[in-house]
Amino acid sequence: MMANDFKTTQYVLDDVFVRYWNNLGFARTASRNLEGDFKGMRYATGQTLDYRLEERYLGGEGATAVSEERVQVTRPLSITKQFHTLIDYTGFELTFDRARDKPYLEMANAPRAKRLANQTESFIASANLQKKTYHAVGTPGVAVDFNTILQADAYMTELAIPEDGKRYSAVPPRTAANLSNDLHAVFNDTVNRGALMDGFIGHLSGFDFFKTNFLTRQIAGAGEAGGAPPAGFKLGGIVTGGPISSGSVINVSGLVVSTLAFREGDIIEVDDAAGVFMINPLTYEPLAQRAQFVVTADTMSDGAGLAAIPVSPAIQVTGARQNISAAIPNGAQLLLRDDHNVSIAYHSQAIVFAAPPLKELRGGVEATTRYSDLYKLAMTYSLGADIRNYQQLDRIDLICGVAINPEFAVRICS
Repeated sequence: MMANDFKTTQYVLDDVFVRYWNNLGFARTASRNLEGDFKGMRYATGQTLDYRLEERYLGGEGATAVSEERVQVTRPLSITKQFHTLIDYTGFELTFDRARDKPYLEMANAPRAKRLANQTESFIASANLQKKTYHAVGTPGVAVDFNTILQADAYMTELAIPEDGKRYSAVPPRTAANLSNDLHAVFNDTVNRGALMDGFIGHLSGFDFFKTNFLTRQIAGAGEAGGAPPAGFKLGGIVTGGPISSGSVINVSGLVVSTLAFREGDIIEVDDAAGVFMINPLTYEPLAQRAQFVVTADTMSDGAGLAAIPVSPAIQVTGARQNISAAIPNGAQLLLRDDHNVSIAYHSQAIVFAAPPLKELRGGVEATTRYSDLYKLAMTYSLGADIRNYQQLDRIDLICGVAINPEFAVRICS
């Protein structure tokens, strides 16, 4: 390939790369605190990177101290996805300068970049973040308002989620419209201008907001029939085999028989009467919020109305990683959040995203890779040819993986 052709290839890739980045929301706000740097390396799907969580200790008081075991948690991030676009050009289409032709840049590069960004955002939000977030505020069936946002902010602070300018809130378009309408009469010039002129607020109550189409409505399982649950909830069965002080399974009875009792992504809570609450991880004191868990897989009830619910987080009632105030007692009533729209407030540490350089093709293919060390993001552009039909094959690829730390996120239900 001639030098001028290579410059054209690099120019097109750079243009798509920038457009791709500008279409991101979740990936753009994600953490990239990886154990190692992959600059200069090449990866393929199936490989794994590691990242480390902040260490946590109980500490003590007084002159006499007892050494604590270092509680280090390293989690894997697997490269599981390869997204691409492939188009071909005829001889006639190759006669214009693709690096300088504005219609080409707008009509070819822009939609390709947007499609790659949409695939990335759906992978992060719909397939992972939404299904793994277990903290929740808001009432299913009730529109999000300013008070709901304040409650999300307060809950995140109680959970010791950092207030360091890296909190974000992703909301569906109609939720954004409802919230904007709720704020239009607020006597604040910045808020007024955002609500009335732009249709939404950029920064509010400690969050940078953005609209997204990649959070889907959660349709709850059947749960337990009858009873008098709180507004926005169904009954979710009676705990059996308690007290439960560890593990990731809660056994229950009393469900609607032989049906899909719980769906992946459902949020269940332990009724207040059981006396089990979330805790502040700094003080280890109980919060006002009852214990919450997310269902990690679709769960059927049997013919007797029994089920073993797989949940996250794993139950811990002691130690540096304690997450609820007490063991879940036998006979405790569970509550299941009813069908709801999903928004998510989160800190950047909730999402760890990596898109390392791809192993480039060789043999009759011209390939170039654009890599950003700042964003830990790479994209590969490959050019090939179909000599039988005199067509040029033009392909853009990126590989990526995501890991979710749900303790840094709160679902906003409406």
